[in-house]
Amino acid sequence: AAILFSDIVVPLRAAGVEVDIVADVGPVIARPVRAEADVAAMKGLELQRVDAVSEAVGLLVGELGEVPLIGFAGAPFTLASYLVEGGPSKLHERTKAMMFAEPSTWHSLMEVLTDLTIDFLRVQLDAGADAIQLFDSWAGTLSLADYRTYVLPHSSRVFAELAGRGVPMTHFGVGT
Repeated sequence: AAILFSDIVVPLRAAGVEVDIVADVGPVIARPVRAEADVAAMKGLELQRVDAVSEAVGLLVGELGEVPLIGFAGAPFTLASYLVEGGPSKLHERTKAMMFAEPSTWHSLMEVLTDLTIDFLRVQLDAGADAIQLFDSWAGTLSLADYRTYVLPHSSRVFAELAGRGVPMTHFGVGT
């Protein structure tokens, strides 16, 4: 199989989030999400902003022939970590603070990001991807109990909503 690996923040950009990829740093968010009002201001995926991904999937499927293509998206928790922290973080202190101190805001953010992830994966499936992978770079920063409470329900919804597509799905998470 082949995998279409793109930057994890592609769907964030396609939802209007200002993201700059800084050399030797990674994604930096211009206006981090820190409150319920920030979550409420978030937009959904603007499909025309991921046309290049759709076109790339179509081209790859045509070139690969019988070799299956795996579509790819960052998991809601990983996207949330970048949004809340404002960029890469080793300890994810702001992210955890929101989860524990503001669970309502946290789950609202995760719902928005879950919808965004589902839409982004649907674009890839509609363009011909044969399977999907949800990639959770920062899942290993949480305890198993915290992961199950604050993250798993949202990642599970991604798979539940796409289950009817009849394609193989995998969840890759460091430490999960």
